[in-house]
Amino acid sequence: MMIIGATIVKYAKLLPAKMEHGAFHMYKFVSTSLTWPLMVGLGMLYVPLNDVVNIISPGYVLVCASVVLAMVGSGYFVARWMNMYPVESAIVTGCHSGLGGTGDVAILSASNRMGMMPFAQISTRLGGAATVIAAALLMKMFS
Repeated sequence: MMIIGATIVKYAKLLPAKMEHGAFHMYKFVSTSLTWPLMVGLGMLYVPLNDVVNIISPGYVLVCASVVLAMVGSGYFVARWMNMYPVESAIVTGCHSGLGGTGDVAILSASNRMGMMPFAQISTRLGGAATVIAAALLMKMFS
C-alpha cells in the first residue's frame, strides 16, 4: 500500500518540490553510507545459516542457479521488446531471486546500480505478490 500511495503522490505531484528534493538527498545518504552495514546485518539476522548448510547439495545449487539464470535471461531478452536497457532490466529482474529488500541491496550494490533501487523494490514487491497470487490460483485449480 505504501508503494501505491507513494506512486499516486508522485504522479499527482502532491508533494512540494522541496520535500521531494529532501527525500531524494536522504535516500542518497542512506544508500551510500548505510548500504553495507545494513546488508550484512540484515542478511546475517534473517538467514538461518545452520539450515542453509544442512540443505545445500549439488541438486539444490543447480536448481537455484537455473532459476536465477532463467529470470535474468528473460529480463534481458524481454527488455528489447519493451524498449528498455537489457542489462538494467536483467539486473532488476534478478532482484526477484534475492531476499527481498536485503537481496535488492546486495544485487544492486554488487552491480554498482544503487540508483535503480526504487525499480527493484517495486518489481520485487509486485512480482512477489503476483507470484503468490498465481501460485494460490494454480494450487486451487490442481488440488
